[in-house]
Formats: sequence, C-alpha cells, structure tokens
Amino acid sequence: MPESHDFFVAADPESTRARVRDALVREGYSVEDGDQGALLATRGSLGLTLLIGALANDRTFHTRLDVQVMVTPDGRTVARLLRGSGKSALKGGAIGIARGNRAFEQAANAIHAELAGAGVLTDSVPG
Repeated sequence: MPESHDFFVAADPESTRARVRDALVREGYSVEDGDQGALLATRGSLGLTLLIGALANDRTFHTRLDVQVMVTPDGRTVARLLRGSGKSALKGGAIGIARGNRAFEQAANAIHAELAGAGVLTDSVPG
C-alpha cells in the first residue's frame, strides 16, 4: 500500500486546497489548516479506537491523513496525500492496518474524483 499519493492539478494552490478539503469533509474528516498551507484531516475517535480497536467501524476508527499542497519548479500545483501519524497496527492489529489502508484508498479516490470532476486533474501518481 502506498504511503503517499500525488495529484497534479491545473489550478492554483488555494482552489486546489479548497477542493481537497471539500472531498475529505464529504468522507467524514474534520480538516484543519496546518503549517505552510498543509491540511490535517482526522476522522473517528482516538480514545474509542484505542479502547475497542478493530471493533470500531470505518467512520469511528481513528484515521489521520495529511495533505501538502505545493508548486513544482515548472509551475504545476501538486496535492500530496500522506498517511498521517498514528500506527494502525497499534489501533486494532491486522484489522486496524486494513482499516487504515482502506481509509487512505477511499480518501485518495475521493480527492481524485473531486479534482477530475472539476476538470483540473492532470495526473495522479501513488507513491
């Protein structure tokens, strides 16, 4: 499973950040602004996940994702989805890892759909 996913976008960083934020909010994430224009997205309850681990469902299982929005030297905007801090294995063993992988994949698909639907996605590269 990739640890990151890069979305190359034919739009300015601010509108890209707004579209990514919207996609993550629709997936149930609470999104906050981070340093240097990053987005910090969390979903679920850490306390509940640590208490019941793998018994938490996809929406209550604690997940953290980070998004860096940057401009390449050639002027393209890139939104990089990263697995956030927090170890899924510690929050439910093998099932926790699977839930973390699924959450990352669902978020990547939601961002891809949002950017492609807006007609601004030029490339999408898992990393």
